[in-house]
Amino acid sequence: MARNYDDTYSWLVAGAKIVLPLMALALLSTLFLVSERIDPTQPVPYADIDLDELAREPRLTQPRFAGVTEDGAALTVAASGARPDAVGTGASATGIVVRIESPEGFTADILADEGRLDPALGEVRLTGSVSLRTSAGYAIATEAVSMQTDRTRVEAPGMVVAEAPFGQISAGTMLLSTAAAGGPHLLVFNAGVKLIYHPVN
Repeated sequence: MARNYDDTYSWLVAGAKIVLPLMALALLSTLFLVSERIDPTQPVPYADIDLDELAREPRLTQPRFAGVTEDGAALTVAASGARPDAVGTGASATGIVVRIESPEGFTADILADEGRLDPALGEVRLTGSVSLRTSAGYAIATEAVSMQTDRTRVEAPGMVVAEAPFGQISAGTMLLSTAAAGGPHLLVFNAGVKLIYHPVN
């Protein structure tokens, strides 16, 4: 009985030594036959870049700026893309995301279609469907916002519409600021303020 078992085992091992290499060879042959032929005279498909245009108009992909303001808030500015000015004084950006986070837990998130970063002035100007959300429960929409990078100051010089925890607000201007490090954040609406109050049940 042991003799038959040894013979069967030896036969299986000998067969595997022949079958397995043949299967590997068949798989490799299939890969080479099925794979797409490459023409060395054709340009690389993913190298379709206009180098002249790139040299004339340098771009940054997903740039990110982070720092801490004088009042202690962490400021982060990110964008999907940016183009530095020819004279090097700033950059125009698209798909901008801004986050302000204070040590006390207050946060403000701002989204904008486009904008401009001016490090010399310490200013970021956002335009095109700007939305702002705060941890206090305010959701604000406007067309343009200017903000400082050295302190917490976000100003909307034009019409704003806001959803507040207690109702809806429309106003001619808006200012988000803080008086000093560790102080409360003030959200002020001015110029023809209208409030539709929704009582909290």
